[in-house]
Amino acid sequence: MDVIQPVMVGAHVIFAIAMIAIVLLQKGKGAGLSGVFGAGGAASESFFGGRGPGTFLAKLTTAAAIMFMVTSLILAKLSAMPRGGRSIMEDKKTKAAEKARPKPTKPARKAPATPK
Repeated sequence: MDVIQPVMVGAHVIFAIAMIAIVLLQKGKGAGLSGVFGAGGAASESFFGGRGPGTFLAKLTTAAAIMFMVTSLILAKLSAMPRGGRSIMEDKKTKAAEKARPKPTKPARKAPATPK
């Protein structure tokens, strides 16, 4: 349990950086919108977006996003799991309770019963 969390955090950071890099490498899809306003090409094609099959970078972005979400869910689950050991606050509470509790005193010794 102690080893898996740092490994998952590392993978999470790698997927985040990869996703950022992949998205920045892609050509913007807003460039097709200029064709609608008379920059050339058929208006209907540009408006409805003549999308062909997804590019390699688009598929890679999808894969990186899915892995990022999976590692996010795993890290959330790991952080919710109880840890072995006690917290510092619990330790302080028990020490404070011990100080507040009165110490037991020894009962007074009874005198032996005298026969009558």
